[in-house]
Amino acid sequence: MLALLLLLQAASPDIVVTGQRLVEEQAKCARGECTPLRDAQATIALAEQRFRNGEYVQAKGLLAAAISRNKDKGAEAPRAVAAIYEAMATVSLHEGDQDDYRRAVAGQVKTLRDNLPADDVAVQASATALGDMWIKLGRYRQAESTFRGIEEQALAEGQAYPAMMAGMKRVWLAGALGKAREASAMLDALEQRSIAQEPAFRTALRVVRLRLAVRAGDDAEITRLAGMIGTDQGGPPVLVWQPSYPGSAAVEANNSARTFDLVDAVPVNSSDLASIQWVDVGFWVRPDGHTEEAEILRGSRSPAWAPAILKQVAGRRYAARTTVGEENASGSYRIERITPKYQYVVPKGSVIRRRVPAAGFEILDLTASEAAMPPPGE
Repeated sequence: MLALLLLLQAASPDIVVTGQRLVEEQAKCARGECTPLRDAQATIALAEQRFRNGEYVQAKGLLAAAISRNKDKGAEAPRAVAAIYEAMATVSLHEGDQDDYRRAVAGQVKTLRDNLPADDVAVQASATALGDMWIKLGRYRQAESTFRGIEEQALAEGQAYPAMMAGMKRVWLAGALGKAREASAMLDALEQRSIAQEPAFRTALRVVRLRLAVRAGDDAEITRLAGMIGTDQGGPPVLVWQPSYPGSAAVEANNSARTFDLVDAVPVNSSDLASIQWVDVGFWVRPDGHTEEAEILRGSRSPAWAPAILKQVAGRRYAARTTVGEENASGSYRIERITPKYQYVVPKGSVIRRRVPAAGFEILDLTASEAAMPPPGE
């Protein structure tokens, strides 16, 4: 969400303030006294603060109200309205409401497509958002169909950028599903396109090939590609490999039971409601690609899974930087918000949707200069 906020601030000379003044400013917007852009700036900023403090439900409430105020103003301020939808999608995903997540992504994409030219950078950047959504929801066949449709339409219209983005997503998905030969063939074809020679895409394609090599256990190819990526790398560190995240015994037991059409080993009762847990993890990515000094910066009260997260971060490997100057001699410091996945279900014996644990974790990069950790009391 922070990236959205910074983007919106850049579009206006008015800078969103923090603390009590921000609350007051956003309250004016809640009363309908703001333009859509100003509403998006103030509401996303305040929701960002609530989210960082672990107040996911309150953040969702702010964004849902902003969507209600601005959903009919897409023609007036499409980027601002789309940014509210995107922030809502991010918070909903961490809070566990997959229905709200799906609606927010759809709202974001529709707002941009309906109100901006097809070759606008915002429209092109959002082209694969629906496919990404299906991946998050575990519907891989739908994701592949979506990416393929986007790629074919973009090629037919001469839109090289969204075609390449969708094509790389298809390669990644095929590799993740164990279709190594198919993924490699698609990647070979992508590398023949003229846009593949642009520096950003050249690096991105190398990262995709590297991750295929990691899955195949090809040490020689991993070493070769990691060196090439390190030479190209000018932005955030590129993750090469990471250990699995810790699992939940109860969730895994239920998944195993469902595989064999058995009843849940740990059933969800009508009174169950999972509390939201989270941690912010800070760590260094050193120039050689190793991580160091991983620590919990803050989080919800004593989550039992937090030590296992630190081990996961400590085991990651990023692409090494081949040249190191004084400005990056220590490496890159990163901060990530890590939230266990949740989902909403209607338990047996109840008619009320409730948040319950699901398998895995949601990860959000919070790294952004001073804004990564807000001042105390704000």
